[in-house]
Amino acid sequence: MKLKFNLKEKITDAAEHIYDIAKKDVVVNVQKTGLKISEARPTKHTIKWRVKNH
Repeated sequence: MKLKFNLKEKITDAAEHIYDIAKKDVVVNVQKTGLKISEARPTKHTIKWRVKNH
């Protein structure tokens, strides 16, 4: 059985996308009414360490 797409590439792309999202300060709230995703406001501390670690 030959697949039309390369599964390894799809998994790698998905992992890179998840890594990029996780690198940001993202807050996920799961409630009975739904899902809410928001970015946390950067503080002076996080700004300082992001500049140092790039």
